[in-house]
Amino acid sequence: MSMMFSGKFVVFSLIVLTGIVGALFIYMGPKALQTNPGVFHIGIRYADEFGIEFTRYPKGGPGATLEIISSEGELIGRFDKLVMGRNLIPIDSTQYSAGNYLLRISANDYQVQSIPAQLEHKTFSPTSDASTLNQENGNKDIYYDFSFRDNLLGVRLYPL
Repeated sequence: MSMMFSGKFVVFSLIVLTGIVGALFIYMGPKALQTNPGVFHIGIRYADEFGIEFTRYPKGGPGATLEIISSEGELIGRFDKLVMGRNLIPIDSTQYSAGNYLLRISANDYQVQSIPAQLEHKTFSPTSDASTLNQENGNKDIYYDFSFRDNLLGVRLYPL
């Protein structure tokens, strides 16, 4: 004996199930960084990425570099070939200790952005003076365009 379900019942069940799963993703999403520190998310965009000149680069862009520099000026970590969009950087507790760092993002033919950060419990956070870099600084040759929260950094690089 086979069970037959009404079409309305199947559609209604799928909608309810989709709503429950979606609600769980929305509820659990912000907690991902709290339960799993140790992964630094960096998003790279380019100011001229929609221009014709940008087509000289491969699909992921010119390949940015992230350098993590300690407060003493020592290069602690270097990550090359970061592509346009989101990149995940592991934060190894044996390599990094709590303290202040400088995150230097660069790419060929683009301005370098150096953003101060602090590390606590495997989480990079902006320092108090990091937000002032985005404000108008009077120097039209240097553009700081970034958004920084705990373990999340979005950067827009400007051409030279």
